[in-house]
Amino acid sequence: MNKKIDIHVHIGEDLYQRYTPQMALERMDRNDIEYAVISPIPVYPTSEGIHSSEKQNDYIANALQKYPDRFIRGLGVVNPRHGKVAVPEVDRIFKDLGLSGLLFSNDKTGLTMDNPTMLEFLQRASQYKNPVVFSYTSQYSVLQAPFMLEKIARMFPDVTFINGSALKDSTHANCSRFLSSILDNVYIDIADMNQLLNVLRSTITECGAGKILFGSNIPFCDICPEIQNIEAVGITPEEKEKIYFENAAGIFKFA
Repeated sequence: MNKKIDIHVHIGEDLYQRYTPQMALERMDRNDIEYAVISPIPVYPTSEGIHSSEKQNDYIANALQKYPDRFIRGLGVVNPRHGKVAVPEVDRIFKDLGLSGLLFSNDKTGLTMDNPTMLEFLQRASQYKNPVVFSYTSQYSVLQAPFMLEKIARMFPDVTFINGSALKDSTHANCSRFLSSILDNVYIDIADMNQLLNVLRSTITECGAGKILFGSNIPFCDICPEIQNIEAVGITPEEKEKIYFENAAGIFKFA
């Protein structure tokens, strides 16, 4: 059985409840997932402005320290609605907290993926070694459309971008495959994947298994259908190893 690095696991809080590291680990164990890259809940409350983001980032850093054998890397959050005063938090994420990158869900923050404050965040992140930016896209969104990811990925070629939940429907999957096939620094996260098996096969055919990352969206699932798809689609053991482990290990420098 392949070891797995899940690059799409959330802990933290939304308006309704707190999602603890223990909840994530329980679901990881249920799905035979050994390792995770953790990040805050995209819809975390922001009533305290930049301090709301700081609290989420501290929660990630504390979980990494408590469970280093399972949570191997972490991503932090900054909110473009908070403007320039939020830019120093990017430095704290990388330098003080030791996190590996940033998570963005622009449909939740209400500003486009390529707005000026976002570009300042990315410029600051690009100054660090091996920065990773996980950025959701949605085919029909006016705030996080795939073409915006192409734009910022071309602007920051030294940043590794993960196209979050990139295969949600056939049109979205078609565009996501194209982006990863033409841009070396854009990878595909398969969490929330359309359950038609040809979506994964077409993605491997068009952009290669080396551009695909296993993700589950834990804690928002009990049984991970992405694993069922990978096991059912009939791919080679080498392709499975890349998707489950090797690609993420390379991006996040995990030996």
